[in-house]
Amino acid sequence: MPSIFTTTLAALAVAPFVTGHSWVEQLRNVNSKGTYVGDYGYPRGYVGKSDPGFTGDSMNWLLPVAPKVFIDETSPLCHTAQTTQKQSSEKYPRLKAVAGGFVAMRYSENGHVTLVDPKTGEGKPEKGGTVFVYGTTEPKEDEKLMDVLRWTKNGTSRGTLLATNNFDDERCYEINATPISKERQAAFPNYAMGQATDGGAGGFPLMCDTNVQIPTTAPSGKPYTLYWVWQWNTAKGTEGQPTGKDQYYTTCIDVDVTSADQALSASAESKYALGQQDAMSEAVKDFNSRTAIITNPVQGEVGPIFGSGNSSSKPSATPTAPALSQITNIPTMTSSPEPSSGAGDAVTVTDIVYVTVTAGASSMPVATASAPASGFVTSAKPSASGAPSAPAAGVSSAATPAVPSAAPSAGVSSGAIPAVPSAAPTGMTTSAAASASAPASAPTQAPAGSGALGGFTMPKPSGAAAAKRAIKIRGMAWN
Repeated sequence: MPSIFTTTLAALAVAPFVTGHSWVEQLRNVNSKGTYVGDYGYPRGYVGKSDPGFTGDSMNWLLPVAPKVFIDETSPLCHTAQTTQKQSSEKYPRLKAVAGGFVAMRYSENGHVTLVDPKTGEGKPEKGGTVFVYGTTEPKEDEKLMDVLRWTKNGTSRGTLLATNNFDDERCYEINATPISKERQAAFPNYAMGQATDGGAGGFPLMCDTNVQIPTTAPSGKPYTLYWVWQWNTAKGTEGQPTGKDQYYTTCIDVDVTSADQALSASAESKYALGQQDAMSEAVKDFNSRTAIITNPVQGEVGPIFGSGNSSSKPSATPTAPALSQITNIPTMTSSPEPSSGAGDAVTVTDIVYVTVTAGASSMPVATASAPASGFVTSAKPSASGAPSAPAAGVSSAATPAVPSAAPSAGVSSGAIPAVPSAAPTGMTTSAAASASAPASAPTQAPAGSGALGGFTMPKPSGAAAAKRAIKIRGMAWN
């Protein structure tokens, strides 16, 4: 009959797991027979899932850092708790490894194997993507992902590409009702450490392995650094991600290179087990000959960092003003104004524009105008009686120039007249500097596609009042 201790462990094992992402949780030496031997080892700054204060961000490190979509030269390789060669506590020591020996880097699949379906797997690589393992004797505290991804198997750089494995090792699973989980539970039963076995499925999740061989040249008596880099990018053309998206997850690790007598001893004390330690004692069968569908990170990269892919690796942080020569939506009248038949009274539509004057060969300068993103100011000459009349419907009266909004609208360069705030109907206001006699007919909504700024045009005035157009340019008026 299982003890309360083992029953509790089994219950913890099937509790909801940390979904979504993965990181190296434990390291084991693998002997020539494919058996886990020696003591347990852990990454830098390790925090166990059962430790107080653990959150998904305690170990998870996703690149690029938001809001970037693609990795670039600045992407930091290591989690902020893993930039230096330090362990988090005595209960999570470095693995003692052997030069030339194989190591299993163990991690939970967290649904990336057993919960993938056509929808969740859309645009994702086969077998859960690729894990690249790099090694170096010269780690940097500010290590950059791109520097490491350029390391190759020949080791001519500061580090070496040691291994490429599919994320899915063909046996790992979480406990769930999917066919693949049930099949693997039956084929590779796993149990909690100390749990009684009866030959059936143990009901304990089985972590995946990434297998890597420590270089025979790794110096003894010194730490050797391993970088676990999981590439799980989304391909271009995927629904919701038309340009694709990078997703890299990393774990930074040091192992102490020592003798086989110390590292591989079957009698090594296993006192550093996890709080939810499993009893699996065998590595995957092909631990010493594994490869991957993708063997070069360039093959799986969807951004522009390697000189192909998308044209930009990061969205523009600040809207860019369009070129002045491209501005064509200067407000226009719906029809030509009729000649004045009265005492010269006129309705004036004043367009506030931002201009660039370029001196040319002729005596007349060339002016290129751009309009504010929304709103314009309507002014009028006094009526014949000299008494101001109420503004036309839909036009508000203001004693001051249009008040700028909190920030310029996209496409407006600094120095351009800001848009009128939304408090004024469609950005229109009447200047009180010249008390206005408005036309009998109010401005009307422009039809779709109208070139009128702010969506309004000025109708033809009736009676004696004739309309004229004035464009004010830095204190000058061209009629």
